[in-house]
Amino acid sequence: MTDDAKVAVDTQLSGEAAIAKVRELLPAFRSGMLVTHAVNPGIGREHSIRPMALQGDTRTFGGALWFFADERSRKVDEINHDSRTSVLFQSDDDIRYLHLFGEASVVRDRARMHELYTPLVRTWFPNGLDDPHLTLIRFDAHGGSFWDSPGGLLQVLGAFTKSVVIGKPGKGGESGTLLL
Repeated sequence: MTDDAKVAVDTQLSGEAAIAKVRELLPAFRSGMLVTHAVNPGIGREHSIRPMALQGDTRTFGGALWFFADERSRKVDEINHDSRTSVLFQSDDDIRYLHLFGEASVVRDRARMHELYTPLVRTWFPNGLDDPHLTLIRFDAHGGSFWDSPGGLLQVLGAFTKSVVIGKPGKGGESGTLLL
């Protein structure tokens, strides 16, 4: 097989290396799309149109992510029915993409709410921490996959230029799987 015919192999990371990679990627994202399993099978198996703002310092990721939610929401009902969940992240500016799968739980922990709360939460909860329906979703990641272009747009443009000039595919980034 010639170099031109080689197929790129995804990076496979596990344990601390996988956590470190997620920790490296997360700061590029302000929110993610939460995917839950529908309680009503007539809706479909998965329900994913839910942008959720990340809470806390993602640079200290150790396997769990936190989101504020309304305890009366469909997502909370679906998590209580089936904890299997995933979160999709996309940053076109940084050319980074991340999909994490795992389990979510609804947590009513006032101390944790105080710790994670920022004034931005008032965007969705005008009464802030005094909102009686405010709760937290804890997402515990088990694994996932990523696509990252560490050089950002410049690396992608370089790969494009290489492709055009010499007629060979350029490498636009790194992809891989994660086992946490």
